[in-house]
Amino acid sequence: MDTTNSVALAKRLEEAEVAVQKAYTELDGSPASWTVLHSAKRAYREAEADAVVMLGAQVALELVVSRLSPPELRLAS
Repeated sequence: MDTTNSVALAKRLEEAEVAVQKAYTELDGSPASWTVLHSAKRAYREAEADAVVMLGAQVALELVVSRLSPPELRLAS
């Protein structure tokens, strides 16, 4: 994962977390406020899932690259 993707992912997670916290503070028991909270939580879960996919893909790529490198380089790392 390059820096641009990392920054974008971190920003998305931060914005989602802020939206969830704001929804909790504005929760007044009305159906509308519950809808906002559920939407914010869904957006956070989606951002979190994308982070897991991206990070998992990065780890998998690193593993493949390490397996393709000569054995003496693998031992050095």
